[in-house]
Amino acid sequence: MRAPKNLKEVMNSFRNTFRGPGIKSPGLASLIRALCAVAFASTLVLLSTVSCHAETREEVRKLYSTGVEYIKQMKYEDAEVVFRKIVEAGYEFPEAYGNLGYAKMRLRKNSEAIFEFKNALNLNPDYTDALNNLGIIYMEHPATIAMGLSHLKKVVELKPDNPDYHDSLGMCYHKMGFMKEAEKEFMTSILLDKTGTAPVLHLGMLFESDGKDEQAAEKYRWVIAMNRNHLIANYRLFKMSIRRDERHLMALYLSNLLKILKEKNIDRFERESVEQEILCNFKAFIVEVAMNFNVEMRKIVISESTSETSVAASEYLISYEEFAKKKLFSFFEGTELRCPETGKYYTNYVNHVICPVHGHLPIFTDKLDRIKEMRSAYHRNICQENRKMLEYAMFISNMESTDEIGLSAGSIKNLIGEGSLRDIPECPDAGSYSLDAKGFVSCSIHGGW
Repeated sequence: MRAPKNLKEVMNSFRNTFRGPGIKSPGLASLIRALCAVAFASTLVLLSTVSCHAETREEVRKLYSTGVEYIKQMKYEDAEVVFRKIVEAGYEFPEAYGNLGYAKMRLRKNSEAIFEFKNALNLNPDYTDALNNLGIIYMEHPATIAMGLSHLKKVVELKPDNPDYHDSLGMCYHKMGFMKEAEKEFMTSILLDKTGTAPVLHLGMLFESDGKDEQAAEKYRWVIAMNRNHLIANYRLFKMSIRRDERHLMALYLSNLLKILKEKNIDRFERESVEQEILCNFKAFIVEVAMNFNVEMRKIVISESTSETSVAASEYLISYEEFAKKKLFSFFEGTELRCPETGKYYTNYVNHVICPVHGHLPIFTDKLDRIKEMRSAYHRNICQENRKMLEYAMFISNMESTDEIGLSAGSIKNLIGEGSLRDIPECPDAGSYSLDAKGFVSCSIHGGW
């Protein structure tokens, strides 16, 4: 993405813009008559017009410098206002339209930015900054990516020594799946400017998408070596450390991210994208854990007529809306556990929480096997404690022949009736309790001691 030029680079455009139109020479007689009629008055008007024109030119120059400064400070709304004033005042030169388009592009007003870049190219078809930025917008959509590639190739042909243009062309090749061509352009950009972080970052993203994690991590660390507070490089390394289950690195890069996000001088769209995805992952993780543990969702139906206990299957999933209605999330209100970007609820498919915007959310929710292990251990522990309670209740009730009486729903009710048990202990996995050959309580699912 190409930032605007400074004032010195557009002085020639300003001179051409403010130069008055050519005047044809009239005949001598007509000229004498005109001079006689308006001699003194026209002289005053002419001087006044020239003075006013000069002041306006100076104001526009100041506005232009102010607009460029706003863009450097990432104040894109202010920059848009400034460059729109210049254009609406009638001072049409490529850089004014180009900078206006750039400000709108950074504000995600792509359709309006395209219009401004085309205005700039109408004035100068070889205006490379406008061609480059227009190509970047076009490559974002599959229907226009071929047109974007054409623009970016033309830019590189016009200025082959500009590293930014090679970086943009590499990004387009990457989106189109041309990995070798993309790598070549990124490497060219790096060779032309060894201080730039963008092509190194994009090369790392290229390697990561191609499954070359080690090479990708090396490039991301290179970016951080050049800029310690680079948000996206730290974020990519954070996601890679989670995917590779490197917990010490995960903690390190998450700590870096939380520090960087406190800084003011960060592109706000990059900040928002990182913040929203992290927050969405945290919320999705809470929802997924709750669903996999089935918080308070075991349904126990006791039939009084048969004196038998029927335990419904506890391993089932419900929609997020049902969790919210039942207020089963103790940490948040139900309406707070939503994606911060869209406000839509998560939906659940096969034990996974899915976000409508961020998808499967692999940062925290890709450890489903571990969640299953945790849930299984949790259920085993509950079952074990239930069996201990039953054995203790049977002991304090002074039952003389437990192996003959057995362990049935009726005997458990007797234990409750005489105060040895408070309620009916039940296996979370719907197992049934009985006495084994040694007189100890055993579970049909989790076994005995």
